[in-house]
Amino acid sequence: MKKIGLIGGIGPESSIEYYRLIIKRFQEKQNTKDYPELMINSINMTQMLDYVFNKKFDNLIDFLMNKINDLEKTGVDYIAIASNTPHIVFDKLAKNSSTPLISIVEATCVEIKNTNIERVVLLGTKSTMTSGFYNTVAKKYGINIVIPSNDQQDYIHDKYMTELVFNMILPETKKQLIQIITDLKEKESIQGVILGGTELPLILKQSDFVGIKIFNTTEIHVESIVSKMIEN
Repeated sequence: MKKIGLIGGIGPESSIEYYRLIIKRFQEKQNTKDYPELMINSINMTQMLDYVFNKKFDNLIDFLMNKINDLEKTGVDYIAIASNTPHIVFDKLAKNSSTPLISIVEATCVEIKNTNIERVVLLGTKSTMTSGFYNTVAKKYGINIVIPSNDQQDYIHDKYMTELVFNMILPETKKQLIQIITDLKEKESIQGVILGGTELPLILKQSDFVGIKIFNTTEIHVESIVSKMIEN
């Protein structure tokens, strides 16, 4: 079994879900009651997001490389960042890391490609929606990424940072998010939705929609992580 290093805490609620799902999928795929070996480096989300939102990308790279190096010292075979937003600098991190990194963006785009869906909307923090790192990877797979309007972005980002990262699930917020997706389906002919924030699956489920495929990036990333964990 390969040892996985996880950079978590961005935010804590989704890291808990990662931990739970990794154990669950490992036991299901291996048909075992054993538990996988996992190293978690829970980082300061406030500091990391300050670098992201103020576009201090050199600081962000240095910050995350230090966390990657800490995990490497434990002898992990692979490292994953349990969040979409810091993947804004994923390519540079992967280039500088001596340990292979497992990309949530790459795994998600592969999953979308496998469903033959070509047009999806991306939800997440404002940085995730607007920075283009999803678009770059999606283009390789013939996937067209639709971005919500500026007003919709502001609403999604605000609710994400003030409610979802604290596991605050409010019916009115859920209703409005569903309405945004419904409007985009009508106006932009989207076929699917990337929940490009690992807290978004806490409030949006496939059962909330008809005729739209929901891509839960947390679950997709976990599947990729566990596959690496058990590979020969």
